[in-house]
Amino acid sequence: MRHPSEELLLAVASGLADLPHRVLVEGHLDACAACRATLAELSAPGGTLLASLTPERPADRLWESLRTRIAALPPGPGPDDPLLAGVPLPQGARRELPPIPRLNWRYPLARGARLALLARDRFTGSQLLVGHMPPRRAVPRHLHLGPEDILVLAGGYEDQYGTFESGAYANYAPGTEHRPFTEPDEECWILFRLEKPNLLLGWRGWLQRLARQT
Repeated sequence: MRHPSEELLLAVASGLADLPHRVLVEGHLDACAACRATLAELSAPGGTLLASLTPERPADRLWESLRTRIAALPPGPGPDDPLLAGVPLPQGARRELPPIPRLNWRYPLARGARLALLARDRFTGSQLLVGHMPPRRAVPRHLHLGPEDILVLAGGYEDQYGTFESGAYANYAPGTEHRPFTEPDEECWILFRLEKPNLLLGWRGWLQRLARQT
């Protein structure tokens, strides 16, 4: 299995990770005992520091304010959410997701492929998307203009960097170019985080740029 970096796990433990990263990592943790153990180790010093502090009761109005704000938060998507019916999301990922008012599937220039935006981080602007591809299909060759993180939810794919199956975490640096192939006997579901759109290469790239201008 491929795993998120220790730096990313530390960002999750410290609360510095953005929303898409948290969703991806929590989804990976559902299936990865090794990363759960690493996250616990990274969280331990902060817990020890908090435990060493002298307890001090916050003002009552602060607790009331927190209770009111928490009660006003809308619930995230549950296991029976009809919008996500058929999407094999791990429970850890669902717990981190904000409410999803609608799911608009888009169909990129790849036979059988579809993707939809799930959330956008309001501070970093990064996007969290879900994607689906039928078995035995090739994702068109494309260039990563920004970093991309991927969590494989079901099935898997293969590229020049290896084979990525259910539960695996992949990271592609800006400038990476590849053409993934889905497994021959299983459809592939992924969650992925983007900071910038990927650029399709070849004739699909010309059509992609043309579509953005219209």
